[in-house]
Amino acid sequence: MWGTMDKLEEIGKRLDEELMRLRKFVEEDFAPEAEKRSATFLREVSEKLTEAAGWLEKRRTAREKETSKVSS
Repeated sequence: MWGTMDKLEEIGKRLDEELMRLRKFVEEDFAPEAEKRSATFLREVSEKLTEAAGWLEKRRTAREKETSKVSS
């Protein structure tokens, strides 16, 4: 019975060690890279939204000019 308990304790220790290694990897290697990619993605989306806003403003301005020509 004690042999089984020792093996279970060893398995538990090894699992704890592996989980700590996994957590360290995620915090130190994976997360920073994911944050970097997310920041890049958000900048690209921001640029596209700025372009779309400019396009909408041009359409609105063109329509307002057409409306003022018809009214005159």
